[in-house]
Amino acid sequence: MKKIILFFVLQITFVIHAQHIQFLDLPSFFDREFEISGLTGNRDNLFLAAERCEKIFVVKKEDMTHVETIHLNTEKLKSPIEIEGLTLYKNFLLIADEKKGRVLSYNLTTHQLKVLPTNGKDLSSLTGKYGMEGIVVNEKSGILYVLREKNEKNQSEIHRFAISEIDGLIELNYLNHTIIQHENSDWRYAGLSIDYINNRLLCLKSCYVEDWSALNKREIDYIKLDACFKSTQFTYPNTLLSLSKDVLFMKKTYATNIEGIYCDSSHIYITSDNGEGEKDCSQISSKTAMIRIELK
Repeated sequence: MKKIILFFVLQITFVIHAQHIQFLDLPSFFDREFEISGLTGNRDNLFLAAERCEKIFVVKKEDMTHVETIHLNTEKLKSPIEIEGLTLYKNFLLIADEKKGRVLSYNLTTHQLKVLPTNGKDLSSLTGKYGMEGIVVNEKSGILYVLREKNEKNQSEIHRFAISEIDGLIELNYLNHTIIQHENSDWRYAGLSIDYINNRLLCLKSCYVEDWSALNKREIDYIKLDACFKSTQFTYPNTLLSLSKDVLFMKKTYATNIEGIYCDSSHIYITSDNGEGEKDCSQISSKTAMIRIELK
């Protein structure tokens, strides 16, 4: 009887503490070790990027139904990619590849995958354990933001590029970057999105001490777009909200390493990387979280 009750509980939306923070159940398909590290969306769907599987999964916002799998053909690149960030720009998915320190575009119509030139900035050094972790486009201004989760000084970096299109091809032209100083080496930025309603960047912030520890923190910072990025400088963010208690409460049900964030006109969506041990995308793993937060 207990198992039956648990089954039905897991099929509904979890509402923890405040009513505006919800844990949504993805299909059991996502219980495999996909390592979802990037998240974006449009009016109807969410796009979830599997870090090491070179795939992007599409689910419906309405009911979290899995409707499509995009297989990225990387054979022409002659090297694998490690997706750590994902954003939509017109008919393209733009991808942050931490493995090689580069930005790629995937044309949703032609299915072509290309490495984009980043004029004025070599991103190849933004690799390794603390490399490129997020990417988002401000379509209103034509500016691309690329997030480095942390450098050797415990600082996150947000790099800005102007997007130009020549004969249907995208180029990125470097503008500047801003620096966010963290308290110590336990902190990092794990994802990036834009809140158009409130004209701000949303930064997914994480503090990791040890497995399932109450000392671990999961927060969202925000940076006003009109108050920064005028030149290379330090920027001082504000805390929007903390998810620490909610994520800790659900730790036995969902993976807690949250890395993907996306904001639309009414909600913030957050998802988690469920990677454990072997890098095998078919391996059964802990459940991928999908958190939905009402936008205030």
